[in-house]
Amino acid sequence: MVWFFSRGNDSVRVETRFDNTSREFVLDITWPGHPPETERFTGLEEFQARVLALEAHLEAQAFAQVGTPKILPHGWRGPFTS
Repeated sequence: MVWFFSRGNDSVRVETRFDNTSREFVLDITWPGHPPETERFTGLEEFQARVLALEAHLEAQAFAQVGTPKILPHGWRGPFTS
């Protein structure tokens, strides 16, 4: 899924996904004026905690979510148990 946040002329793009090859949760963040960042997590709880912390950070920095999250065309595919 992709979320967009804005503050004045600045915008932040946040993408969450699961990498079936590495079996990791992935968080991609694109900040204004900075190269994109990618963070990888092996556990769901750790990943969820990081996403919540990022949302709190964005809110504290006066960023507001723009619209609703967008589902990526390839959709959510995991994790699989086998």
